[in-house]
Amino acid sequence: MQYGDCVKSKPLLLLNITQLRRCAQRHAARDAALPFPISAYQDAAVLCLAGKIVSVGTTKDALRDPWLTKNRKKVTEIDCRGRVVLPGFVDSHTHPVFMHPRLVDFEKRISGANYEEIAEAGGGIRSSIDGVRKASKTALTQKVSLVLADLASHGTTTSRPNPATVSTSNLN
Repeated sequence: MQYGDCVKSKPLLLLNITQLRRCAQRHAARDAALPFPISAYQDAAVLCLAGKIVSVGTTKDALRDPWLTKNRKKVTEIDCRGRVVLPGFVDSHTHPVFMHPRLVDFEKRISGANYEEIAEAGGGIRSSIDGVRKASKTALTQKVSLVLADLASHGTTTSRPNPATVSTSNLN
């Protein structure tokens, strides 16, 4: 799968989801002590249009939905029987633009080296910046595409879902 396939214009229907997990909208008074309230649904279906979740409900309700009945041949369906569907992880501190990983830096930090010692040894953020500055636009584009594809394959997304785009009612 190429990064960006999830936003194709073809509608997507996930059916027979054994367990659908989603972060519920927070209710200030009731959920103040809960960092991430979670809702769970059984035998669920999710309809996505233009890369956005437009409704959530049961598979039974989805299959009776008039819009889906009329447009079913245009919809990509994925049978999620025996699977759990959950929101993607949003990594708020991801730097996908780099040429070389800083694994040696991390190993040195774990071993007790401070940032100055790592920089003196040729590592640190300056080495990352130098690598990006020396790379061609083509090389950077290829690298970023690979990093984003890898993140997506592990469930990491780039933005927080908008609760206003999710309906827990029937798909109609």
